[in-house]
Amino acid sequence: MGRLIAGCVAFLFSFWLTSSSFYEAIAVSFSLYTFLTFIEQIGQRIAIPACICFIAALEILAVPAFTYWVLPASMPIESTAYFAYALPAYVAFYTGLSGFSTQTKAYTHQHYLQSAGKYLNDRRSAGIVLFTIGLSGFLAKTFIPVVPAFMGTLPMYCLLISALYAYCSGSPYRVLLIGFTLLALLINTVRTGMFSDLFFWLLFLLMFGAVHSTKLGTIQVKTILMGCGFAFLLLIQSIKAEYRYNTWGSQRNERMANVSLMVELLVDRFTYPEKLLNTRHFFASFGRFNQGIMIGSAMAKVPLHESYARGEVLLALIYPLIPRLLWSGKPQTGGYENIRRFTTLPQFENTSINLSPVGEGYVNFGYGGILFAGLYGLLLRACFQYVFNLANRIPSIILWLPMLYIGCLTMETDLLSTWGSLVNSALFIAFLFWSLKRTGIEL
Repeated sequence: MGRLIAGCVAFLFSFWLTSSSFYEAIAVSFSLYTFLTFIEQIGQRIAIPACICFIAALEILAVPAFTYWVLPASMPIESTAYFAYALPAYVAFYTGLSGFSTQTKAYTHQHYLQSAGKYLNDRRSAGIVLFTIGLSGFLAKTFIPVVPAFMGTLPMYCLLISALYAYCSGSPYRVLLIGFTLLALLINTVRTGMFSDLFFWLLFLLMFGAVHSTKLGTIQVKTILMGCGFAFLLLIQSIKAEYRYNTWGSQRNERMANVSLMVELLVDRFTYPEKLLNTRHFFASFGRFNQGIMIGSAMAKVPLHESYARGEVLLALIYPLIPRLLWSGKPQTGGYENIRRFTTLPQFENTSINLSPVGEGYVNFGYGGILFAGLYGLLLRACFQYVFNLANRIPSIILWLPMLYIGCLTMETDLLSTWGSLVNSALFIAFLFWSLKRTGIEL
């Protein structure tokens, strides 16, 4: 009830006091509702779907609405035209992902984690094995940046899963494993200039830790952690552009680490906090999450200057199932081609921006993309529920949810990237369980 009241207050404030349109007011109020839902679910359940819904609302609804209020000229199309598609598309996505009921009740998520801990008590070696695999992947990614995901990124993620294994099973090495995992995350962030993995894995650890330990689920702790998360985001956005400018080349594999530059930037921001705490930086930081610019630009170009793709996006559901070794011309993930073809925005091969599945729905099906967004949400929900069903037989599988959904948390990447990440992770996890069981090691 409190979330609904807060949403209604946000609607009235937006509609009357800021003179915004009806669509903009609905967008802001719905975004606040999803944020409060996410905060409420932390500690009650593994809130990955609620997290995805909130981030999507922030990127597709809230930030575009604020931009229309403050700097409307920066948006490619009029507010009414944008929200006429974006708002119902988001609602369809939210409904598909959240549904009106769930098969797993809130209190059972703690039960699942407790079952995983008991299951792993007799399998203490599993965490050490995963740590070894993760360390191998980390070293491969560090010294051979172009190594395939199955030999680098996916094995490296086992470092983080090993930390969850150690934490839930009460391993005597848990502090050491978690500490080394965080160190590896920091090193990888400095090396690649990609800050999202660090932020999202910390968020995953919070979501799992809050369910496993009730102390982390109190309103006081949630408030402190959200405040720290907000400050961390401001810090990241403050240094990210400058760091990438000095460490990224023109190609995706031309990225280098510069520890001294990272330290210099961090010291500078802490020495001069006014560079962080000012209105201009606030707007610039959250403007980075404005998926409305990409979607709006696509709506301005398609179908007036570029024909609808007519379902080409559906091929992205098949591509991840075909190994690159068997198809050398397999499409690469990344935003370059989508931005070039469907928008009028500047494009670079080393770009980190992309068209979201909601945007892809429009460029493929027009307003039929609303249904596509709903089906995409339903697909993510079905995978989430399947993991819980599988956990009835293999309790530890619940700890692999972060690896499955690390590529699906935001609306900043296309379907090929999000679905490909989920499928590739699932195939890797299945192979890992099968192959290690053959050697007598049960995960």
